[in-house]
Amino acid sequence: MNKGLNQSPFLCMALTMLFIVPTHAQLSVGFEGGYNKNYLITNVSNLVSTQYNPLSGFSFGVPVVYQVADWFSLKAVPSFMQKNYLMQRTGFYQGVYQNSTNGYIQLPVMGQFSFGGEALRGFVDIGGYAGYWLTGHVKGTMPNILNQGAYTNTTSNAQPNNIFDEFTPYSYNEKYTFNNTKDKRLALGVLAGAGLSYQLTDTYKLYGGATYYNSLTDLQKKYQTGLVPRYNTTYVFSLGVLYKIQ
Repeated sequence: MNKGLNQSPFLCMALTMLFIVPTHAQLSVGFEGGYNKNYLITNVSNLVSTQYNPLSGFSFGVPVVYQVADWFSLKAVPSFMQKNYLMQRTGFYQGVYQNSTNGYIQLPVMGQFSFGGEALRGFVDIGGYAGYWLTGHVKGTMPNILNQGAYTNTTSNAQPNNIFDEFTPYSYNEKYTFNNTKDKRLALGVLAGAGLSYQLTDTYKLYGGATYYNSLTDLQKKYQTGLVPRYNTTYVFSLGVLYKIQ
């Protein structure tokens, strides 16, 4: 009796391995690309007449899929992804804005659970990712505090209706300069997705789906006290093709 109890964990492990490991696993590589929408998640209650709005972008990657069983695969997608957002001022500051275009290189790694028929199947992805903030570009308009507007010079007794009545606008369109003291360029997060795949031939598979990326790391370092955290949340809609190489 004791001998049976001692062997039971090894028996369970053996049965589990027989269940999840196929006689011949399959390795596939491919290409995917798509459209995304990124949201900057932060608290603007301490900022006067300020809001952050989502912006669209694109992403593309090279998926590598290792099919462990009929219902489970391991998937990694080295990729490039834009994470863009818009800062707008409202009310008296209407017209002040900054459009931020940011490019990240990322490595999402996930487990993929699939279900369905032989050709058409559904799937669910769960995993995490690591990324690096590679590029940045900013475009916008702000008041030039060194140059007062014509409204102030000619009607000094009247109240201005807009910030640009007091100061002339200054527009810019330039590459973002990273600050090593303030910017946190390493990004870590989690992901979840779902979609459909279709086995076109023995070697080619088409698929499409939606994936939610949630960053767990602030965009800024703790270079001073009282900072409000800023996180990216991105929804990606992509199409791809896989080629079975073994």
